[in-house]
Amino acid sequence: MTSRLSLAALLSLSLGLFACGSVQNTSAPASALTPQAAAGEPVLNELYYDAPGTDAGTFIELKGPAGKSLSGYTLTAFDRAGTAYRTITLSGTIPASGYFVVAQDSTVPNRSVVNVGADLNNGSGSLRLLKSGTVIDAVAYGTPTSGRGEGSPAPTTGAGSALARVPDGSDTNANSVDFRVQVSTPGAGNGGGSGGGTTGKKVLFDLTKAEDAGNADWRIDGAYSDYAAALRGLGYAVSSVTGTAITSTTLSGASVLVIPEPQAPFSDAERAAIQTFVQNGGGVFLITDHRVSDRNNNGWDSPEVFNGWDGSTPSSVSAAYQASLDSDGLFGLGASFNSSFSDPVYTATPLTTHPILNGVGSAGVYVGTSVDVLRGTALMGTGGKTYLAVNTVGAGRVAMWGDSSTFGDNTYSDGSTGSYNNWPNLSNAALGKNVVRWLAGDL
Repeated sequence: MTSRLSLAALLSLSLGLFACGSVQNTSAPASALTPQAAAGEPVLNELYYDAPGTDAGTFIELKGPAGKSLSGYTLTAFDRAGTAYRTITLSGTIPASGYFVVAQDSTVPNRSVVNVGADLNNGSGSLRLLKSGTVIDAVAYGTPTSGRGEGSPAPTTGAGSALARVPDGSDTNANSVDFRVQVSTPGAGNGGGSGGGTTGKKVLFDLTKAEDAGNADWRIDGAYSDYAAALRGLGYAVSSVTGTAITSTTLSGASVLVIPEPQAPFSDAERAAIQTFVQNGGGVFLITDHRVSDRNNNGWDSPEVFNGWDGSTPSSVSAAYQASLDSDGLFGLGASFNSSFSDPVYTATPLTTHPILNGVGSAGVYVGTSVDVLRGTALMGTGGKTYLAVNTVGAGRVAMWGDSSTFGDNTYSDGSTGSYNNWPNLSNAALGKNVVRWLAGDL
């Protein structure tokens, strides 16, 4: 995959290991853990500690019984070495929603209280909820040398993503099981079939166009497995489209179709089915890559599959496949032909405001192609080029992103592992999830 070869250039971008904000030293002891939060007790439900750029809008969310008094409860934060560096004294009661949000500042929606101490250490650390000195709940994240959480630590987040308990309120006494990295949802459900969030909508990842050809593996049981797991954590039903063609029957009941770097052209019948799907309210996510990325040696690369035959390679194409998807004509979004394997690694940043960009500070383009916006809105880019654009078509929505490797992890469907895990880098994960949520009508 082209982007794996060029990731090293991006790794030099440092986002900083620690969050901004004042630190109140404390000598609070590392109390012994209870096995699990007792029935009727609140739990630490979501941590948003690493905002893009200078931290702002961070928060700590508790979930518990509505009306429960928090008098006597405190939050103690620990650094990577397990040393307590901050204590927040809680007060008030849990709202009717069941979510109590301690916000760093007044920009956080659904906040219950504002306390600058809600800006926790980035990278690695721990947080405990205590009642009169007794540990009620705890979470460690990242790779702390001395964790103060439950079981193995939860993953750390990239800038712009939150660490969320999925399903809401679930406590198995293992942070690595209970928490996932996803889009922040202060004062609202995290998804996963409990406590709110959109559930049950069907998201399809296409596998009919050789998306796993050659050294690519854009499969939900392969390099896109973390992507699929994150969407399932938000409550979506995720599956693959297999076989040789996309049909109206295939798309029946689906909310979103993801097409990640296709390597074979669409027929006229398939294009018509996808066009009808969008016109009737469906969402389509077109993920392309640079030119000359023909992984199965059939003469087609993903920009050509999306835009249509370029009249050159392959040398001869039957009339039924020449238009292929015709994304520039149908949807106003085209994959630029002006890119190559030698393109550098870029960091795309927001160009405007849009729901997709909530919590998104930047995303990696690890040798991809820009998006030609004939109709629609450019959302992210760099150097005068667009790498993310969206459009509304009929009752539906379409998005195009310029690099397939952005959302890939380093696990492959044959059981092997790769060298680069792009999914948690920058705001890649937040972007991937937000695009699907917007396409599904949930943002």
